[in-house]
Amino acid sequence: MAKLTVDPGLEDVVVGQTYISHVDGKAGRLIYRDSSVAELVDLPFADVAGLIVTGAIQADVSEAINRGISLSPAERQWVLALPRDTHPMQVVQGITPLLSRSAAFDFLTAEHLAGMAHFAAITTQTLADARHALSIAVRLPEIIATHLLGRQVSAAAGADTLLARFLAWIDAPNSPDARHGFEVMQILQLEHSFNASTFAARVIASTLAPIENALSGAIGTLHGVLHGGADQAALETADQVGSASAAADFVDECLANGNKVMGMGHREYQVVDPRAVYAKDFAERVTAGTEHAETFATLQAIEHRFTQRMAEKDKALYANIEFYKGLVFRSLGLPPAFFTPMFAMARIYGYTAHVLEARLNNRLIRPAAQYLGKGA
Repeated sequence: MAKLTVDPGLEDVVVGQTYISHVDGKAGRLIYRDSSVAELVDLPFADVAGLIVTGAIQADVSEAINRGISLSPAERQWVLALPRDTHPMQVVQGITPLLSRSAAFDFLTAEHLAGMAHFAAITTQTLADARHALSIAVRLPEIIATHLLGRQVSAAAGADTLLARFLAWIDAPNSPDARHGFEVMQILQLEHSFNASTFAARVIASTLAPIENALSGAIGTLHGVLHGGADQAALETADQVGSASAAADFVDECLANGNKVMGMGHREYQVVDPRAVYAKDFAERVTAGTEHAETFATLQAIEHRFTQRMAEKDKALYANIEFYKGLVFRSLGLPPAFFTPMFAMARIYGYTAHVLEARLNNRLIRPAAQYLGKGA
């Protein structure tokens, strides 16, 4: 029997093909649908979300995303009936597959999805899946805000986009930097190729389970501290360290004991994570002159010491997007447990795109395992 090569993390194992996004780890580039994120970060969130799902920026899709859908009385009650200390990621994961089908995206036709029909023609089922998935995606902000506030949210006067409505609901600071920073962070979180939660969505999709099941499973995967939860962990680390002056000793102790410094390094990027550049910039801008400025200085000191120590070992490891992103969210008034739900609120569009794309060329995902017991 031929000797098997086992890679527990599937690193560098190609398991599929995609037109949705590309992570160029050597050059430090992230591409959505043939465009660098540097070309997309200043566009409206709804435009880029629609681009991810359909393969093109289309005004009617953007308008429908921004218009959103209100929760039904029953759906709202499901959220309000949950204990307030239920982790919001479990709320989002649990409610997602229960949301009713809506007619809000029934205007979508095969022509709307023509930009993602690379593997096969758009079918009636593909259209139904796209319509339902988008109707789920635009309800996540209200689910999250309702659970955060513990009450029904009201209409947000003057909020003409999905993200602006969410910020109005949570009474976020009305600073241009904070609001623009939030929109940029959400654009940067829309998509990242075959990451753990997206691959989980593709595995579920390959069984032909309902698309809402695939979205829910992906959200559950995102909850992990090694994946979507790293932003919360990085900020809690900064709180624990307490000051910039204590950062060097903290990093040295972590490295001496073989402990991770959360938010430092990225499995895909051998150079600086291009998303981290924006996260750090906005974190500095929104915290300047505020009570959060010391936390930014602490994070910056941790990053400096970590990269310095890695350079001593001829290793190039830098802060990733998670390292500073949590501080942007904190500046908006979000508690740490709600950082990863912000990730889910954006990444659900990427999950949707991958489920639709995978099903156009569907094959049940069923890898092999190397048996180590007796009788092999």
